[in-house]
Parts: sequence; C-alpha cells; structure tokens
Amino acid sequence: MKVTLKSNEKLEDLQYDGLAVIQSEDEYRFTTDAVLLANFCSEMKGKLCVEFCAGCGVISILVAAKKHPARVVAIELQPNLADMARRSVEHNGMQNVIEVVCQDVKDAYKTLSKPADVVVCNPPYRKLGSGERQLEHNIALCRHEIAITLQEVIIAAAKTLNNRGTFYLVHQAERVAEIVSLCKENHLAVKEIAPVCARAGKEPNLILIRAVKGGGQDCKLRLPIYVEN
Repeated sequence: MKVTLKSNEKLEDLQYDGLAVIQSEDEYRFTTDAVLLANFCSEMKGKLCVEFCAGCGVISILVAAKKHPARVVAIELQPNLADMARRSVEHNGMQNVIEVVCQDVKDAYKTLSKPADVVVCNPPYRKLGSGERQLEHNIALCRHEIAITLQEVIIAAAKTLNNRGTFYLVHQAERVAEIVSLCKENHLAVKEIAPVCARAGKEPNLILIRAVKGGGQDCKLRLPIYVEN
C-alpha cells in the first residue's frame, strides 16, 4: 500500500521480502541491534507478541514476516514514532497482524485482553548521566533511560507475559549481570545469552537475551555473533 511520506522522511529497504520502514532525519533511526534481535527470536507461530519501545516498528515488522505470530502489538511512547510505525505497517500491508499503540510501556499489561506469549524489547541503553546526551529530546528518549529504566522494562515484561512466556532483549554487554539479577527478581529465568561482537577479535559490545517467566535455572551461552566478517 502506498503511504504519504512527510518532510525529511524516506522508505528504508529492509532487504527481506520487499519490506520497508519509514525513517526520518528528525527522529531516531533504527540500527543493526534491532535486526539482530528480530532474527534472534525463536519461532512464535500463532502466538501473541508484544514489542516494547517499538520506535519506527522495524522489529515488529520483521518478527511478523519471519516468525509468523498470530498478532503483534507494538507499543511506542512517542506519537511521531508511533505514527511512522503505523504508516510503515500500512505500507507493508500488515494491518491485520500488527497493531501500533502509543502508550507508556509500563502500562502495556493494562492494554491487552490477555497476557502475552512473547515480549520483545530494544530499550534505551544508557543510564542517565552516562555517555554523551543527545541534544534533541526525542532522540535522547530512545538512547537514555529518561522515560523508562532497564528495571522498569523488565518489571513491565514480567507483568505482560503469561506463565512460561518468553522475553527477548538486546542490551549492552556490560550490563549482563544487572539484567540477569533483575530478571531473577521478577521471576524471569535467563535461558540463553548470545554475545554480539563488531568483528572477530573484538570483545562483545552487545548481548541478546532470552528469558522465560517461571523457567528453570539452566542457561545456554551461545557462540558469538559477528556483525562484520
């Protein structure tokens, strides 16, 4: 479906099955992290998936195309990004699968008629006061824990998921201990960790996490994923 692009917007080819998303020079642009997370998610055919911090909707669109959930609810706080995500969904003809909701992630569980089977999240990585703060507030919200913290993301995921539901997260490798601890506090058992390296010989800068609500203590450490080779 043809959509109207606003000033400073363009369609970005996702290089998969003809899919594309709207990107704007004035808004936060998706990165490789989002694609890695979408690919990391396991098969979720027929399940209800909720994406937190959905941004332009790239993860929801890729998950819907590759993993075949029954329904995806993409939750985004910022109205401009939520609008871009809705129009991207329309462009790809996915309105019957993906619903975009402009809402605070912390209230996600109140929106759903039933608990979700899967929650996926690529959240802001940086704590307040760490790293260089973006001047534009709308971009800073996507990079820094201004509107939501890592702890609040994990609490919201636990509230949103059903028992044995799955939580997928991408985050900075240096925060892995904090992630595991917060997941345990909220009855999410980390079952799989995949380190992500820029290239061979480099230490991991990201991690991909799979956790299960009410799961056991066994955990697999996967071989590193190299972004470049």
